[in-house]
Amino acid sequence: MRHDLRWKSLVIFLVVALFAIMLYISPIRLGLDLKGGIELLLAPDYRISSANIYKLGDLLSAKAKEANITQPEVSPLGTLDGDRYDGLKFTFASTEEAERAVNAGVFPQRYQLNVSGEIKNLNLIRKVKGNVVELTVLQDAGDFPEDALERSMTIISHRIDEVSAGMAEADVRLDGKGRINVQLPGIRNLEEARELIAATGRLTFRINNQIVLDGTDLKEVYVSLQQGEGYVINFEFKGKGARQFAKITSENVNKTMAIYLDEEKLMEPLIKQPITGGQGYISLGGRTKAEAENYAILMKSGALPISVRVVQSTQVAPTLGKEIVHQSIVAGIISLAMVILFMLVFYGMPGLMADFALILYGIMVLGVMALFRGVLTLPGVAGFILSLGMAVDANIIIFERIKDEIRNGKRVRAAIQGGFHRAFTTILDSNLTTLISAFVLLFYGTGPVKGFAVTLGLGVIISMFTAIFVTRVFIEWRVDHDPDRYLKHFGGKEVEQV
Repeated sequence: MRHDLRWKSLVIFLVVALFAIMLYISPIRLGLDLKGGIELLLAPDYRISSANIYKLGDLLSAKAKEANITQPEVSPLGTLDGDRYDGLKFTFASTEEAERAVNAGVFPQRYQLNVSGEIKNLNLIRKVKGNVVELTVLQDAGDFPEDALERSMTIISHRIDEVSAGMAEADVRLDGKGRINVQLPGIRNLEEARELIAATGRLTFRINNQIVLDGTDLKEVYVSLQQGEGYVINFEFKGKGARQFAKITSENVNKTMAIYLDEEKLMEPLIKQPITGGQGYISLGGRTKAEAENYAILMKSGALPISVRVVQSTQVAPTLGKEIVHQSIVAGIISLAMVILFMLVFYGMPGLMADFALILYGIMVLGVMALFRGVLTLPGVAGFILSLGMAVDANIIIFERIKDEIRNGKRVRAAIQGGFHRAFTTILDSNLTTLISAFVLLFYGTGPVKGFAVTLGLGVIISMFTAIFVTRVFIEWRVDHDPDRYLKHFGGKEVEQV
């Protein structure tokens, strides 16, 4: 065997082995329509953080003391959910003391709480039970933008796509009742679902613990490699946010600006100079690319104008019956068998080589989906089968070009080289048009449409590799033993006599 064929064969073996191992370690998950998943209902969370709840409790307790009422025992109302309680519970020494506190106006219906320089307008819903006053505390909905829920839906959808590389095939939409409906195929655990949409809280920028800017005007965040500083996070503000950021950085050179996601501090970079134009970067002090990208995702997904909470979670059964799933699998197997048989009948030994390459192609596509934790749905299966047909198209073009070369008087080795060379441009052009369509669907599509686009795009790219590289190695390896013997496979008796 030629030296170049040896190392090419080794490359093919290693690539296929890698994807086969990945497929074995992390099998592909089936989608909502094939296997089921989890459905979440998210509602706006107007509760305030536990730290602010305790602060409010101290203020109202002090107000009771000012009214000459024995200070009550204060405790959170409800169980801790994330970083939030439902409100406060005040336990007084007696029922009379509780009534006095209510009549003295200790618990107003509305309260303005100063949190790090930001005023939160709170609605206090009071319920008296003997000597106990239960106070449900909610931030006023008027403090949030009118389109907060729509923007939150977009951000959550973007967050899921970022984490799953567009392969989760999630469906995120408004349900018409002021809630966000999220369907996550292939996920059966509530905690896994929460993690996938987690960290979508409010992004704020603070100096000396005072909020000076939030993330609603953040336009773009991405990671790049800066010479001398390693990986950095580039960012860009838009509109008034850019003007406000320029003013803040001009007035606070050599001070640190803390970046918070809800009440959790992400980072605290130093302002080295005024940043005008709304564009700048954050140096991470030698952190890895993965760490930098994680911070960037949190910043992008953190620009959520309103926090949300899971109000309902449902395990979703497959929307297709078992019989339909079985029929789809059978149809896929039949179509693959017919393609393999067609290539074998019409092209003989070269067709058999193409069939081997096609099998390896299937392993590689499924391996890539497993690598990115992809979820396979019925549209994804359709994209996979369609890309199978396109992979065969490339082989047919190549074989016909080889026949043309042989008819022009070339010997088999030269004909194979010429055939692959002439077919390359045609294959590239046809696949590029399909890739453009896939990218358009990926960019504008949602849910199953996006999953179809991802599967089709991956299939087209890998099919080019198998048709142009893998099939050629197989054919050259076979022909190299006895070129004249395999001449007939590319032209019949007339060509054999040339």
